[in-house]
Amino acid sequence: SAGQVNELANVRGEVTYAVPVTAATTRPLAGRIALSDDARAITGFRAAARLTLPDSSTVEIGDKTDVRLDAFRDAATRHEIVLNHGALRFIIRHPSGAASNYVFKTTTAQLAVRGTLAYLVSGPNGDQIYCVECAPGDVTVTAASETYRVESGQTLNVRRIGGRAFDAAIVANAGVNNPAIDQFLHGFSPFGRPASEGTDPTGSDSGR
Repeated sequence: SAGQVNELANVRGEVTYAVPVTAATTRPLAGRIALSDDARAITGFRAAARLTLPDSSTVEIGDKTDVRLDAFRDAATRHEIVLNHGALRFIIRHPSGAASNYVFKTTTAQLAVRGTLAYLVSGPNGDQIYCVECAPGDVTVTAASETYRVESGQTLNVRRIGGRAFDAAIVANAGVNNPAIDQFLHGFSPFGRPASEGTDPTGSDSGR
């Protein structure tokens, strides 16, 4: 059982962390470490890490990714994970009751999440939220002052211009082939196409 430990583990490659977020330098992570609130994790080229939360929910961190871990120690509070840039694959356990205690944030969007297997990619051009197992109401995204509900088999693309979200659209997962997502699947999209054929609309450069 994960208990009340928030564990960051190096899966492969160069992984560093900083505690607190404002620390001037980062420290290399060779194995795993228990983290409190207010921490930051950074992965290098072809690196990967895994964050395990107190309820055994997991967040896989792709390469060339910078993520901030905010308040997620107490299950009674809202757990926040801020993706500065890069790619995440997350499996969130469904909490009891109707309210979701997990929030993922980017420069453009905010995701309220529960009971979900999904991917989040963020870069200078915007965000992509790809739902694999998302029951109705499990993923609510706020972007550009609009609210979107994304379900299994759907991807929400949020485009950004000048640091401001200006367009968002939900498309079928079958039309998505993003290398930032494919890296979690050993180089192939969920539909079996080579990652080399895909494009990343967010410009994150993760998975390349």
